[in-house]
Amino acid sequence: MTTIPSLSFASPRIEVRVGISHGFNSPPRLQVAARKQGNGEAVGPRVWRRRKLTKKDEMSIFKMDRIPFLEEQVRKVKEQGKLITMDIERLLLSEDNRFDFVNEVAAEAKEYVENNRDEYGGSKKAILHVLSNRVNDAGFYRPDAYAEEDPFKPGPHYLKQEFT
Repeated sequence: MTTIPSLSFASPRIEVRVGISHGFNSPPRLQVAARKQGNGEAVGPRVWRRRKLTKKDEMSIFKMDRIPFLEEQVRKVKEQGKLITMDIERLLLSEDNRFDFVNEVAAEAKEYVENNRDEYGGSKKAILHVLSNRVNDAGFYRPDAYAEEDPFKPGPHYLKQEFT
């Protein structure tokens, strides 16, 4: 085994050992081991690991039992914890064919947007309007398009009192 001393102008000390090992029935192999000494860095060969850049989807194991458009909406709403989640589940349980239900709701929302583009361009969403109408028809009161008024915003009958 031969040791090659490190160069004097390099700040961390690096030793490289080169050796030839012979096994009983194996061909000779060249082994190279590099060590760094200095600021407490790791000794031995460097192991490269690639970090996963994408987040694993928790619903990927249920790929066969998914509802295309509505499933993502339910997951998004569940993260926010709103009342619409229970309403969507209730509507899905009441339907025989979930895919037809999703297509009907999407078609109805598309009609709402085509008939009144000005109303559904901003904060009011047509899909929420359709779902709130369906829940109201089922017998549970929900505000139109699940619109919640801000309690801190004054209403139309609010008179501003100015202090002079």
